[in-house]
Amino acid sequence: DFSFMLRGLSLLLFVCAVWASDCASASMDNEMPSPFYRVLCYNTNQQIMSGHDVIILQNLLIRSPYVNSSLSCDGEFDYETSVAVGAFQTGNNLNADSIFGPSTANVLLNLHSCDGYKDAGKPASYYGSQYLYKFHFQVFRNRSFETIGTLYNANNVLVHQFRLRTHGWDNATANPPWPYWSNTVGLNMFTSNGNTPTGLAEADLNSPEPDPTSYGPFPINRMINGIEGNAKFLLDYSNPVRSGILLHTGEWRMNSDWVASMDMPNSEGCIHAHPYDIEQIWQYLVGLGVEVHENPGGQIPYPYKAQGLFSVEQVGCQ
Repeated sequence: DFSFMLRGLSLLLFVCAVWASDCASASMDNEMPSPFYRVLCYNTNQQIMSGHDVIILQNLLIRSPYVNSSLSCDGEFDYETSVAVGAFQTGNNLNADSIFGPSTANVLLNLHSCDGYKDAGKPASYYGSQYLYKFHFQVFRNRSFETIGTLYNANNVLVHQFRLRTHGWDNATANPPWPYWSNTVGLNMFTSNGNTPTGLAEADLNSPEPDPTSYGPFPINRMINGIEGNAKFLLDYSNPVRSGILLHTGEWRMNSDWVASMDMPNSEGCIHAHPYDIEQIWQYLVGLGVEVHENPGGQIPYPYKAQGLFSVEQVGCQ
């Protein structure tokens, strides 16, 4: 009996060692689609993997009908997260090894990038008396299509409409010349320099950026502190995955052959609008009682009380 138990224990240790080795030796990091840059797995013999990539993974996983929605989105790839990955793999006929590799990552992004956010049509004041305005944008998956944005006052009265572009870089490794144009779908919103995030988030009016060539000479609106949709975790108050999402313009006419009848250039995830419109927005907001806060750059947490809202919904995601 003792020898039988010893052989059983040896077999169990062997299986565990093989599993741990497979997890630790995953070498397909360079095949991971953005925003993921490494294979993620749980290994009791190693420190738990953590980071923004895990936060994104967890928030997308809980949208799957095969995953327990109570999964903690704390940014740690723990045992529960590995179980959730395995459940997602099983439900989608993938190899259920509980390792988050390239194949699983691509399926997850294809199925659950949409946040289902839809603007409720409620005025900014519904969310709190501090909110004096709201921007509402509808965007497409293919961000090369420019759309019309709307600025409302606190009571949902239309103040201004303007053309906008929410297209980020084309891929995660490019460092394109400025300004540049393309008609691609754009880099996904979970990746730095990718497309503008969707969802509901706070907005605030800041003094102009120090680089007028890239950002224009006018005050800018900063997207901060996500409330709903993808923005909720991408723009978390104290630990944002992304930052520096601005509504601004640029001196494109002075640095290229751009004219107002053309599409605007791509951004690094910001919202581009024509110079005239950004100037008008600034003046309208001041007229609504909005204060121009001194630009804090990328300071986290954001140091001021937000005065407005961004509502960005992707057509076809509801």
